[in-house]
Amino acid sequence: TSKHVPSLQVVIDLIESSPKPIVAAVTGVALGGGCELALACHFRVAHSKAKMGLPEVKIGVIPGGDGTQRLPRLSKDVAWTLDVIMSGRMFGMAEAKSKKIVDGITDNFKDVLEVAQKWADYATIMKDMTFRMASNQEVFAEDDAAALASARAICEQSLRKIPPKDRGGEALHAVVKAVRASFESKTFKEGSDLETEIFFDLLLNSQQGRGLRHAFFAERKVDKGSKKLLGGPIAQAFLNPKAGPLVGVIGAGTMGSGIAISFLRSGCKVIIVDNSEKSLERGSNLISKILQSDVTKKRMSSSQAAHILKNNFSTTSDMKTGEFCNCLVVVEAVFENLKIKQSIFRQLDTVIRNPKALLLSNTSTLNIDSIASALSPQKRNFCAGMHFFSPAHVMKLVEIVISSDTSPETVAIVQMITSKKLRKVGVTVGNCEGFVGNRMVNSYSAEAAFVLTEGGGSVQDVDKALVNFGMAIGPLNMGDLAGTDIGYLIAKEKGLVRDPKTGSPGPNRKEGMRYSDLLDDLVVKLGRSGQKVMKGWYDYDPKVGRGRKPLPSKEVEDFIASYANGDAPTTKYSKQEIVERLLFPLVNEGFKILEENIAQKPSDIDVIYVYGYGWPAYRGGPMYWIDNEVGLPYFLKRLNEMNHSFPGSTYYIPSALLKECVALGFGLQEYYDKGFHKKHTNNAKL
Repeated sequence: TSKHVPSLQVVIDLIESSPKPIVAAVTGVALGGGCELALACHFRVAHSKAKMGLPEVKIGVIPGGDGTQRLPRLSKDVAWTLDVIMSGRMFGMAEAKSKKIVDGITDNFKDVLEVAQKWADYATIMKDMTFRMASNQEVFAEDDAAALASARAICEQSLRKIPPKDRGGEALHAVVKAVRASFESKTFKEGSDLETEIFFDLLLNSQQGRGLRHAFFAERKVDKGSKKLLGGPIAQAFLNPKAGPLVGVIGAGTMGSGIAISFLRSGCKVIIVDNSEKSLERGSNLISKILQSDVTKKRMSSSQAAHILKNNFSTTSDMKTGEFCNCLVVVEAVFENLKIKQSIFRQLDTVIRNPKALLLSNTSTLNIDSIASALSPQKRNFCAGMHFFSPAHVMKLVEIVISSDTSPETVAIVQMITSKKLRKVGVTVGNCEGFVGNRMVNSYSAEAAFVLTEGGGSVQDVDKALVNFGMAIGPLNMGDLAGTDIGYLIAKEKGLVRDPKTGSPGPNRKEGMRYSDLLDDLVVKLGRSGQKVMKGWYDYDPKVGRGRKPLPSKEVEDFIASYANGDAPTTKYSKQEIVERLLFPLVNEGFKILEENIAQKPSDIDVIYVYGYGWPAYRGGPMYWIDNEVGLPYFLKRLNEMNHSFPGSTYYIPSALLKECVALGFGLQEYYDKGFHKKHTNNAKL
């Protein structure tokens, strides 16, 4: 029975204490317990391409098989040990050999066991293995006061670099404490016992750990598509590691260039199309610059970068000429204007020769059905949204948007290209305005502006409240990074902004609708379009942080003051009030998205926000957070209060799904686990 199965810790102790020499032969990836098992062996040999690592911090715990005790004893390097465990990174065998973690390396898989056998034969001559036991070794000599002082200083320095415990740093602080025990404890057992105590405390009691584990497994639950649908020539071209399938990218701006880089890095050939020669030149320079940065960071060799630029990358201002017509996949990445996008797809309908080529749009908000309508009916099956997040060559998230006509084969191929070829996280979503991420973030940005005009806080107050919550950056800083003009132009496209001549509200701004002109006027009246022009919600100075560090702006402060509505609070809002004002409507929209089956499950929304919007992984994602940290009854109560206080904002009207969960006494995940959500699938868009 299971109660008689020994634990990993028992197995590790038995291996190390064995009177017979035990050699670990590593041929693939030895992570976590596998790595700790190898560390307990008397000798370690490996294939040169093997990897090892202790990534437990990524799921909110520390190594639990004495990894924090054996790794520093074998490497004699506290700084390196902390780097490996705190980053959760894998290390190669050359690095392992230099740190004396492995004893022998071979380039031939068939030779690994043979080399291990030789070490075992060598070990039998020694007979006594106690000197090879990591637990019998010291990190440094017991009487080496200088080494002790240095190790303690390294630990203190590490603590200064990591987040506070209450902002996602629990596991990281625990790693330092455990590694410190490897050289401060009197015995190996004392350090081992402390590691075990810390491990189980984090495993059983850490809310951050539960959030991190949810985020970790949520990514793995994302629909990867059916392999049965990948038998066609388009899919096979991308699955063949030796093939360099031709991809077209329309638009040489920042987004288009980032998408091109993603495909170029994956081994694809890319043609960028733009009707502006200047844009093509800027885009080409940006791509060259980023590939050179990859060389500097040793992500590729200089010869690989040169090969990509010479043989795999080209540009054209006319999609009707050259090789563009032979593209197997085309990603359109021009400005968010439906007429322009429809015009492009109308041209693609006749230009692209392969009748099954995928015609994809990077639109972030527009209706995919409307874009696909420009295609002939037989080609609409091969059209979908492939929404990258900026900067596209950095961000891991892609929203894969299904139209009414998108075929299952098309979805499966895009999912495969995203996960296997581009090494990104693709979440399949339904078609609606803004899809999942941007539909939810709309209220987040809108409420940030309202808090400013109400006098509830300054630009810095709003951003600090959300950064303190754990977001990577605040909403206003995020707006500057993306470009404040983007939000303005989207609102203009929707018919919401005021006429600059008459001052009349846009034709689609309904009476009673709650809308702030602050962002629009920031762009139109002050020309503050964000970081790219060195001024947005913040000022930017090329001499400070290379022009990327947000600096408080007196002009913006005075401009906001002129918007005071006369009902300013006597005191500024607390951090919690700001967080609730911005995040509660965002999460409420997530519930409505689930109601409409735009997202398949709550964890898909969590993945989108962790990987696309800087949501803190230790809080699991917005749907996990509201379910496990806030609680649905309180959430519903506050939404009702806000809806009463701020009529005219539909995003404060509580979701029917939320009200049903509360009425049933279920959490959101529990509601899904019990299958209650299946009644919504009659109107499924997925």
